[in-house]
Amino acid sequence: MTALSGRTAAGLDRVVRFGDVRYDFHVRHGHSAWDDLRARLAGLDADRFVVIADAGLPDAMVAAAELALSSVAPTLVLSAEADETRKHLAALDRLAEQALKSGITRRSVVVALGGGVIGNVAGLLAALLFRGIRLVHLPTTLLGMSDSVLSLKQAVNSRCGKNHLGTFHAPVLVWNNLDFLETLPADEIRSALCEMIKNVLGIVPERYDEVASLLRTDGRYTPEVLTRFIDLCVDAKTAVMREDHTEKHEALVLEYGHTTGHAAELLTGGRLRHGYAIGIGMLAAARMSRELGLLDLSDELAHRRLLELNGAPTRLPAELGTDAVLDVVRLDNKRGYVPGRSGALDFILLEALGRAHRPGGKLITQVDEDTVRLGIESVLSDRYALVGA
Repeated sequence: MTALSGRTAAGLDRVVRFGDVRYDFHVRHGHSAWDDLRARLAGLDADRFVVIADAGLPDAMVAAAELALSSVAPTLVLSAEADETRKHLAALDRLAEQALKSGITRRSVVVALGGGVIGNVAGLLAALLFRGIRLVHLPTTLLGMSDSVLSLKQAVNSRCGKNHLGTFHAPVLVWNNLDFLETLPADEIRSALCEMIKNVLGIVPERYDEVASLLRTDGRYTPEVLTRFIDLCVDAKTAVMREDHTEKHEALVLEYGHTTGHAAELLTGGRLRHGYAIGIGMLAAARMSRELGLLDLSDELAHRRLLELNGAPTRLPAELGTDAVLDVVRLDNKRGYVPGRSGALDFILLEALGRAHRPGGKLITQVDEDTVRLGIESVLSDRYALVGA
């Protein structure tokens, strides 16, 4: 995966490539942004747009998007809950039935209007309809803009865990309007930036000081700084996905913090925001790495510093227990990259900032359950907080 072009006076223009796949990626803001979108949509020659919209979006935002799309082709807006507990096959089936009854064809385009959950649902819908029709992302969250749309992965949850049912399907266009972010609570911004922090810690540590100087605990940023953050995320993800568009080799580092994080997110029914869960998951992973002699204390502290500068939580909700988190971790979707070992669980760990641990040349580290338990407990109780700091 490579990315071309970059920031301009208008915003950000990049062409993202995953091997032979490529798509345009744009960031805009201000009134003229809608004219830019209409021009790009017209080039798709679609006979219909089916919009999968987050049911929680402001009516004015959905109406503005519908107006832009319907000026290009007939448009149907379908509502979906941006809720991890409703991100399942039954919801997908309902949307597929409505889309098919509307007259959707192979020339039609599915449009995702929402954050990561909606992007996943719409992406998998587009991948499955007629064995694959075109997909456009209009992300309405910073997490969507900076993370989830920079991937071909589309998935929904099973009854056993997160993102077990899915495939790979590329968008034809990603169009980001920073004006969408104006209605978001500060927690949404801070949560999204935890994924950017993951990219800094795991892939581009040379950007550490730059990011540390820009982060704010209040989550308030100018469009220019937000564009800079998004551009950094494009750079980081392209660095590891250039030859790994299915994210099974070098790009597995993007899963750093996700093993414990996904478990916490699932157990709280999504009440713990995704980015916050991943941030806490990174702290658990950093503690495991230090216990295994991979990371030193300064590296572990470096994790915590960026999260605190971002105003993000560093503890799991008190109602979660170690055993409950462990039970979900045992069903994590990274199982099987390496042969399983009794009494050990698979994690992505770092041996230095920007350098993943590679036992046997693989990015998967099998961690004994006692060490995993200690890592989880370190983010559940102050009793385990940074011994030696």
